[in-house]
Amino acid sequence: MKLWAGLVVVAVSGAAVADPAVVPLEALLGPETVAPAPARVVALKPQADAPADLSPEALSRDPQAIVRFVESDPKRLDVQRMDPDLVLTLVQMLLRADRTFTAEKLLYDALERWPDNLDLVRGYARVVISLGRPRAAITRLTPAVTKVPGDPMLRYLLGRAHLGVEPPTPANDAAAKAAFEAALEIDPAYRDPEGVGPEDLRAIITRLGQGRAVAP
Repeated sequence: MKLWAGLVVVAVSGAAVADPAVVPLEALLGPETVAPAPARVVALKPQADAPADLSPEALSRDPQAIVRFVESDPKRLDVQRMDPDLVLTLVQMLLRADRTFTAEKLLYDALERWPDNLDLVRGYARVVISLGRPRAAITRLTPAVTKVPGDPMLRYLLGRAHLGVEPPTPANDAAAKAAFEAALEIDPAYRDPEGVGPEDLRAIITRLGQGRAVAP
C-alpha cells in the first residue's frame, strides 16, 4: 500500500536530508498501530468455561494465547458482552497476533454499538487504513471530526486516510493538506503515537502545497 508514494521529504523526524529525493513516506509515518493509552488497558477475565490451564496472566503475556482463547468460542467476540475499554484491549492483542481482520470486525461491531466513542473511531481508522481501505476510514472519521473539531488525532488520521485513496487525486491531496494543517493549528506540537511529529507534518504540508508526482 503506497500511502505517500511520490512525495518529496526535506525533513524526516527533525533530521535534515542532505539530498532530497522522492521517497515513500511509509517510513516517515511508521506502521499503523492501535494502542490504547496504558490507563485504558484493562485486564481480561476469562469466563468460567475457559480451559483449566489458561490463566488471566498467561492471556495478558501471550497474544497467541488470547487468540486461541477467543477463537475457541465465537461468543467471546460478542461486543454485547464487553465495554469499549475491553474491546480496545482485545484489539491490541489480536493485532499483535496478526489477526487484523478479526480486530477490524471487533471494532466494526463495537462502533455499531458505540458510534460516538472516539477511541473506537481512531482504532478502526488505523486498522482499515493499514488494510488499504482508506475510504472506510474517511466514512467514520468525517462525522467524528464534525462532532469533535478540536481533536488533532482525528484530523491527522483523516489526512492520512485521504492520502491513502488510490489513485491519488488533487481533491484528496487538498483534503489531506487541510486535515494536517488543522491538526497543527489545534496543537502545534502534535505528535502521533505512530511517531509522526510536527516537523514531519509540516514537510508533508509543504510538499502537498506544491503538488506531488504520482509514483508509477
